[in-house]
Amino acid sequence: MKINLNFNKDKLLEHIDKIIIGAAGVFAVVILFVFVLKAPTYEGQKPSEIEESINSSAQQLKMKLDGEPNDRIKYESNQKEFLAKMNNSIDGEVNDKIFFPLPGQKDNDVNKVEFTYSVPKIGPVAKPSLAVVKMAAFVPTEELSTTVTYDSAGKEIQDLDLVTVESSINAKALYSKFRESFAAKNFPPEKKKEQYAKPVFAKVQLQRKTQQSDGNWTEWTDVPQTKICYLKKSLEVPAAPSEFAIEMALVQFAKEEFRNEVLQPSVYCNAIPSDPWISPSFYNPRQIKLQKAEEERKRIEAEADKSRRLNDRSTPSRQTRDTRTPTRGTDDIGMMGVPGGGGGRGGREATPRTTSRRGENTRQNPATSRRQPATTERTTRPERQSLPATNVLQTITEEADFDKIKLKPEINISDLDKLVFWAHDDTTKPGEKYQYRIRVGLLNPIAGKNWFAENEKDYQNQVILWSDFADVNQVVEIPERLYFFATNYRETANDKIVEVMVARYMLGNWASKKYNVKSGEVIGKADEQPDARLANAGVSTDVIDFSTGAVMVDARKVANASKTGVSEYYELLYNINGNELQRTAIKERNWPAKTGQIYKEISSALDSDPVTLLTWDQAATQVNQRSPMSQPDSFEQGGRGGPGFPGEGGPMMPGMPGMP
Repeated sequence: MKINLNFNKDKLLEHIDKIIIGAAGVFAVVILFVFVLKAPTYEGQKPSEIEESINSSAQQLKMKLDGEPNDRIKYESNQKEFLAKMNNSIDGEVNDKIFFPLPGQKDNDVNKVEFTYSVPKIGPVAKPSLAVVKMAAFVPTEELSTTVTYDSAGKEIQDLDLVTVESSINAKALYSKFRESFAAKNFPPEKKKEQYAKPVFAKVQLQRKTQQSDGNWTEWTDVPQTKICYLKKSLEVPAAPSEFAIEMALVQFAKEEFRNEVLQPSVYCNAIPSDPWISPSFYNPRQIKLQKAEEERKRIEAEADKSRRLNDRSTPSRQTRDTRTPTRGTDDIGMMGVPGGGGGRGGREATPRTTSRRGENTRQNPATSRRQPATTERTTRPERQSLPATNVLQTITEEADFDKIKLKPEINISDLDKLVFWAHDDTTKPGEKYQYRIRVGLLNPIAGKNWFAENEKDYQNQVILWSDFADVNQVVEIPERLYFFATNYRETANDKIVEVMVARYMLGNWASKKYNVKSGEVIGKADEQPDARLANAGVSTDVIDFSTGAVMVDARKVANASKTGVSEYYELLYNINGNELQRTAIKERNWPAKTGQIYKEISSALDSDPVTLLTWDQAATQVNQRSPMSQPDSFEQGGRGGPGFPGEGGPMMPGMPGMP
């Protein structure tokens, strides 16, 4: 049989709608059978059974609601569980030992706390030394920072008595202790902490006590960092032992810039011409040598004068002239230091006089760096040229020795048996007395970690590991900067008049003025007239404040009994700022020896050429100078008449560090 499979397309299109309707009907029948007639179940129940179960449960619940309450069932509050969920919504155990991975540290180091480390003991530091250096310092007028440095900041010149305390520690032993604590040879390799085996210096702590007016001492207080410390904020150690803060501090304080500022902080630039600043252990011996050199110069000069006088006697026809420098009369001198007036009595900064190698006494002009002949005739004496040479000053090599202990990039601290460190105090006040102590601190690298043995748990929260304190066993008195001297007395028909000379130290120079004071009048006042002596030398002086705060009360005659008999003299009665009555003798012959000595030294400075201050560039160059001093060939061919010796060959001023 032959089947014709050819369809007429037109007929197919004509019946397509019927075909679609038929297919849809078949699909609907399948859905009806599968989802309705076959009755699918939910948890083993058919839809009809589920409906019956719901109705039954509803009836039972209604019966319970309508029935009597069951007293045996009590309400239990879930408030605690709810609040606990609110405080910590994360269920289950959470690993609280997750940490940010650091270079050189394995992920599982923090989780393993079974291994403990011993804390290195810093121990004592060397006996400290102290020096007080009088400066006309360039003081910043704005706060310094990493962007505003000492060089770039605005500055003004101020009087400053800078106290420096110096000590040292055995760095080699310190490195050995840290390695033994954190990377000992017997440690398992995975337990060694090489990043902690190098000690990191965090702070040099300088503390002081101040003597009060009643003689008692205050408690120890920290001395702040100086005004020229531009890293002041960056050098703040973490207050709490946060793990990340400690790790960051270890990296930061290990930098050479930070380490040097911690251990050997910078010093102010000094406008007074002087030798470069050096630390106390070198400064004090240098001062002693300079004093001995000055005494030797005086001895040689005295021998020269004696020789000249003998020659004059042996040759009376020879015409001579007296070339000695005239000195002030001191027959009518009295003195009183003004409390709080300021420190210093000249010192090594009293005059800018220098000496050439050819024996010509000269004065340095800092502005032009040229040597100008001085007006004195002392250097024209032929007798001095024939004296034997002395090379006392050639032994002064402290600058070179100081340079050896300075921290430099090429120095490996771990090899130093003696690591020298110091701290400055630029907050001293004239007339006050202080005591100091010092210690050094290193960062505790494992602070905040659970790596301590039971007997050292106290160190877990200690950010800095401190050395022992070392006391400076001496009282430091900052000299006054203002004195008044009762020099003479006379009476009129109606008044008692005391002649008073007021002397003020300012920026390397002494200035003075005389006043005739009556009862009820103040002693000294601000003087708007320029000081002629300083002005002639080109030293700028604006208003010089000679105010002492003292008021003359009276002058009276007193009798003083001694082994030689009874002596009568007048004394000045005064008070300062309305406080209790004080007194001082009038005229020098009635004074204690110390009073007369101070006046003579101030008078010597007043008779000398004034100090011409350096510019900023000159002072900065002087601070950076660290080469040995250029010494004259012999003492006669250039005695030390430069800054630090009042006048030509004047005495060393009292109150300077290192002086007996």
